[in-house]
Amino acid sequence: MGIVLTVSCYIASFSPSIALFYSFIAHDPVRIILFFLGSFFWLVSLLISSLAWLGLSTVLPNTFLVSLGVCIVVQELSRVAYFMLLKKAQKGLNKITRHGQISVAPGVSDLHNARHMLALVCGLGMGVISALFYTMNAFATFAGPGTIGLPMALETGHIDSNRAGKYLPLCYVLSAILLTLFHVAWTIMVWDTCHKIGRFPTAFVPGAAAVVSHLFVAFLSSLNSRGFYILVFSVQFLVLLICIAYCNVIMGGTIQSFVTAIGQSFVDAFTLKQIRNFVEERKMRTQQRQAVPDEPMTERGGASDEPGTSNTVDA
Repeated sequence: MGIVLTVSCYIASFSPSIALFYSFIAHDPVRIILFFLGSFFWLVSLLISSLAWLGLSTVLPNTFLVSLGVCIVVQELSRVAYFMLLKKAQKGLNKITRHGQISVAPGVSDLHNARHMLALVCGLGMGVISALFYTMNAFATFAGPGTIGLPMALETGHIDSNRAGKYLPLCYVLSAILLTLFHVAWTIMVWDTCHKIGRFPTAFVPGAAAVVSHLFVAFLSSLNSRGFYILVFSVQFLVLLICIAYCNVIMGGTIQSFVTAIGQSFVDAFTLKQIRNFVEERKMRTQQRQAVPDEPMTERGGASDEPGTSNTVDA
């Protein structure tokens, strides 16, 4: 039963990531490379944050808040470093790609036009590896044996009233989904600042919003230990919607178009539009395979009355 729970938690946690990967990344080898490179940059930021925590723990008695702030700042700096790396790659590709010709790496050589899509790809890579590190220890414990929290309860003689209990797997699943989508939104916002910095007086606003929202979401997560699960997830979901709406504005959309898209998504979900489209496509393919091939250009009538004539029609 524990293995089934663990597998179910993994599937639920990374279903949105798999959908985004299949829709925007899987068909392009270059985007797959950038996806894993984003994961690598996040791992490097985690390593630097761990070293900073190790150094601070020898100086300060309580390093939680300081280490948390350092970790968030390092993660945002890793996004900036990733953008600078792709900018360098763009300059190199422009030297070997003539104007008006097809790029040797579509979607990378023209960073000005593809930066939002690349931000989604790279941010998804960061979000997936972040959610994986966040959940894998807990999910491994779910696999068994035993019940989470039981040894501590036996030692102390009482059960913590703030613990999630049987809803703990659900809390981890929701946290993983939110964390993945947050990283996508934060990457789009930070990269927009990196692209516009020095040219627009308000270029710093998206990057500052990403850092502030990152700090706020991390602070809310720390309240889970006090039992405010419903409040924390509700506020985090609201912040995520605001970040996505802001990213939509950054990419040229409007709030009205965002609200319309959300409404249409709910309609499509309730009417099972994706499933219906998939079934219709399968039917069309089946009909095309079963279609009768074109008849040869010959007359099917009986033999001609006139001798020496042929039933074949000259093309």
